[in-house]
Amino acid sequence: MLDLGGQTIVEKIVSRAVGKKVNAGELVGVLPIDKLYFNEVIGPPAIANFKDDFDPIFGEVSEKKKRMIPRKVFDPTRVCFIPDHTVPSCSVMVAKGINLMKSFANDQGIRMYKEGDGIEHTVVTEEGFVRPGEICVATDSHTDTVGAIGALGFGIGTTEAEYALAMGEIYDFFVPESYKFEINGDFKQGSCAKDLILHILGTLKEGGCSKHVAEYSGDTIRKMGMDGRFTICNMSVEMSARTAIVNPDQITFDFMEDIVRRHGELGAELEQSMRKVNLTRSDGNAEYSAMMRIEAGTIDPQVALPHSPANVKPASEMNDEVNVVFIGSCTNARHTDLLEAARILKGRRVSKNVNLIVIPASRLVYNWAMSEGILKIFADAGANIESSNCGPCFGKHMGVLSPGDRCVSTSNRNYRGRMGSPDAFIYLASPATAAATAIEGKIVDPRRYYN
Repeated sequence: MLDLGGQTIVEKIVSRAVGKKVNAGELVGVLPIDKLYFNEVIGPPAIANFKDDFDPIFGEVSEKKKRMIPRKVFDPTRVCFIPDHTVPSCSVMVAKGINLMKSFANDQGIRMYKEGDGIEHTVVTEEGFVRPGEICVATDSHTDTVGAIGALGFGIGTTEAEYALAMGEIYDFFVPESYKFEINGDFKQGSCAKDLILHILGTLKEGGCSKHVAEYSGDTIRKMGMDGRFTICNMSVEMSARTAIVNPDQITFDFMEDIVRRHGELGAELEQSMRKVNLTRSDGNAEYSAMMRIEAGTIDPQVALPHSPANVKPASEMNDEVNVVFIGSCTNARHTDLLEAARILKGRRVSKNVNLIVIPASRLVYNWAMSEGILKIFADAGANIESSNCGPCFGKHMGVLSPGDRCVSTSNRNYRGRMGSPDAFIYLASPATAAATAIEGKIVDPRRYYN
C-alpha cells in the first residue's frame, strides 16, 4: 500500500497510476492513462497517423518493427469517439472524417457515438465513461471539464493522441502544482457558477493559473450541483490552468449512482467498479503553490467583454446592444443551465432584433428538456433549437457570426474569430444573463427578472 499522506488529489491520482509516491514538479517518464476520447476534428488525422505508424497492414515498416508495434489500439473498451464539433456534418471533408472514425471504430471494437448524442465532455461524464480517480486525456483543451467528478483530465495534441491510442500512455509528464480556490458562502439571487469562474478569470487574467491545477474547494463548492462544477472546471483553462479538479464527495457519487440506475449491463459494471474506487481526496496538509479565498455572496452577475474571457465587468454596468444570443456549449447547456434560461424566458418573447440559438449539451439533456416542456418555452419565445453539438461555439456552423455581429454566448471563449468573423464581438455570460439579454436586445443584469 502506497503512503500517499500529505498530497493533493492530483498527486495521489498520478502516484497510484505509476505505483510510487510522486509530488508536484516531478517528471514522470511514462504515465498510464485510463481513458481516451476523440472528436471528429482530431480523430481522423490521429487515426490516419496510427495506421501509418503502428499498423503493419498500412505502414511501410520492417519485419523487426512489426513484431514490436501493436496492430490494435491499447484497449478498445477504454477509448471512444464522439463527433460533436460540426454535426450534422457541415462539409464533405467532415463527413469523410466521421465515416473514417466509424469504420476504424467498427474494426477495433471502439464505442462510436452517433451525431447528436452530444458534446464529448458532457457525454463522457453523463454516460459513466470517465470515473472519479481516473486519468483521462482527449484531443480538446476543455477535457478539464471531467475534473468536476474528481478525474484528472487534460487535452493532448494529435501526435500524443496517436501514441496514447496505441500504447495507453503518455510520456514526459510533469506533475503539476496546484492552485487552491476556496469559495464559501451562498450566491446572490441571479448569480451562479458561471459568474464565479468569470470573476476568478477577471481577477487572475489569462495567465494567472499557468501550468497549475485549479483545485476548487469550500462550502460553496460542496453545496454546488454537478452542473455548476462542470462549468467552473471547464473554463479553468482560460486562465491557462493545466487542468481543474473538485474533490469527489456525496454529490459526485449521487451523480454516478444516477448513471448506474439509467444503464443496464453498463450500470452493473459501473457499480462494481465504483465500489472499488478509493475516495481519493486532497489531504488537509497538502501543499499548494498559491491560494485564493472568495466569498460567493460578493459576486454579482458577470460578463466577459470582447476579446478575452478575462476582460470581465458586472452585467449591471453594461447595456451593449446585441443581435445574437447563444445558449449552449460544453460550458453551460446542461439541466440547470436550461432551467435558469427557461425561467426567465417563460411567457416572454425574444427581441425582434435578436437571433436566439439554444443547443442542449447532449441527447439526454435534449430529451429531458423536451419531456419537461423546457424546449417549448424556448420555441414559444422565438428561439432556434438545434440538435446536440458544439454549434456556433466552434465557429463553423449553426450560427456563424458576420462582421459587426454582437453575440452573448454561454460558451467559454470569445477570442477574435472564435465564432466566425474576426470582426464580430463576443460576450460571455451565464444562461440567466443570456436569456435576459435575448429579451431586451442589450446586455442587462438578469436579477430584474427574478422579482
